[in-house]
Amino acid sequence: MALNVSNLTQKSFSVITPYIVPRNLNKKVNAGDGFIFDSSIKLIGYNPKYTFSSREILNQESINLINSTNMLVVTGANIIKDKFEIATGFNLDILNKVKVPIALMGIGHYGNIEATKNGLDESSKILMTEFINRFPLISVRCNGSYDYMINSLNHYSNNILNTSCPVIFDVDQIDKNFEKKSFYEKLIVTLTDRSFLKDQLPLLKFAPIIFKSKIKDLALHQDYNNIELQNFAKQLGYEIFISDKYQDYIDLYKESDIHIGNRVHGHLKCLSMGIPSFCTPFDMRQKFFSISIGLPLVNKTNDPSLKDFNFKNFKIHQKEQFKTMKRFLSKILEQIT
Repeated sequence: MALNVSNLTQKSFSVITPYIVPRNLNKKVNAGDGFIFDSSIKLIGYNPKYTFSSREILNQESINLINSTNMLVVTGANIIKDKFEIATGFNLDILNKVKVPIALMGIGHYGNIEATKNGLDESSKILMTEFINRFPLISVRCNGSYDYMINSLNHYSNNILNTSCPVIFDVDQIDKNFEKKSFYEKLIVTLTDRSFLKDQLPLLKFAPIIFKSKIKDLALHQDYNNIELQNFAKQLGYEIFISDKYQDYIDLYKESDIHIGNRVHGHLKCLSMGIPSFCTPFDMRQKFFSISIGLPLVNKTNDPSLKDFNFKNFKIHQKEQFKTMKRFLSKILEQIT
């Protein structure tokens, strides 16, 4: 399948992404996975020749296409766990059929304690070692991901880079500072509508009061058709935004003044564009990103001081991590250009 970013030329590499959801799976498309793909490709600077879903087994036809290119790039997402796979059922047998270097870009901690309590199992360690033998660097997205990988692969500490997530970097906006306003007219709220809903609802009520917002959108990155949530938001004057195309969310966020919510990649995408953004808790991932990018988690959703927050510390973290990301990208470009 060809999944391309506009205005970029094509080079001889392949990509695996969770954004592509096979039709036979009862799985919702996640806009955040699209942000990761989009940002990764823009950072590399070229479109891939082939794109594959991480949600299905790589068959021989797909493997042959991958082997016809110079390398395979894995773009996220929450795949670091004790039983590690870059695609469904990916094991040593499949790896031995793939002959090209494999670069892991912006991969992240699974976010679940049960799936990550023991460290990489032996077969996963062998996979990781082979990845490093073929391509010398692994890019992880946060401190929690880095610590997990180092604890499992302590002999390869020089090969594992904490680059942050690709979504946090918009190369055209990296030097843009955040504008402080007395009010933020257009507010975006993101929530995870599949669980823990009761704990998230107060945010919808208090956020427009804190930021003095008149236009309010609730953006659902994965639509689980949660009627209770949507009706509650509509009663508070929110428009509900749902799309199966990640670019539609990017276009929405570009026109917003501020974001708050627990969808981490919505948070990162807004920050990358210089739009003030605050992340609220949901699972381990929000905490990991908070530490990595120098922004506190918002536990008190009715805190009026948020509208005067200074993002200077975040910009320092972002620029330092961009240096590390560029080191990783230079190795990819050596392979594909």
